[in-house]
Amino acid sequence: MSAVASERGLHMITLPRQKIEEVQEELRRHYLELLREEEVLKGLARKFQEYFEGKPVEFRIRMDLIGATPFELKVWDVAMGIPRGQVRSYEWVAKQVGNKKEVRAVGQALSRNRLPIIIPCHRVIRKEGDLGGFSAGVQMKRLLLKIEGYLIC
Repeated sequence: MSAVASERGLHMITLPRQKIEEVQEELRRHYLELLREEEVLKGLARKFQEYFEGKPVEFRIRMDLIGATPFELKVWDVAMGIPRGQVRSYEWVAKQVGNKKEVRAVGQALSRNRLPIIIPCHRVIRKEGDLGGFSAGVQMKRLLLKIEGYLIC
């Protein structure tokens, strides 16, 4: 797992991978240069440890969402309002941002979320109850929902 921050705030999270090389490759795809920004990342590792232990955690941290479109920001804001242990459908999110027909656009906006868990896009599922997609894979989405108490198996 990794976290990248700028002076403006947290910029990107990579969810846990099997090998450190997979995390490094993900970072190389997005950044030419990385410098440690201790102030922004202070305490974040502890919060993620608590999260993965199943403890309720509030991630109150500055976020650097530069490059996001206004639509993505709306979708991500709605996702942040979904309580832990609950889910909403892509259609529900589309209605909240003003157009219930924008279900695919909502899915695309969620797939571009650089801050999974903090912006809990994993809490958005298909209206039929199927989990749908997830940028880190459906198994990771299932794990996150299980940690949060939504799924029991």
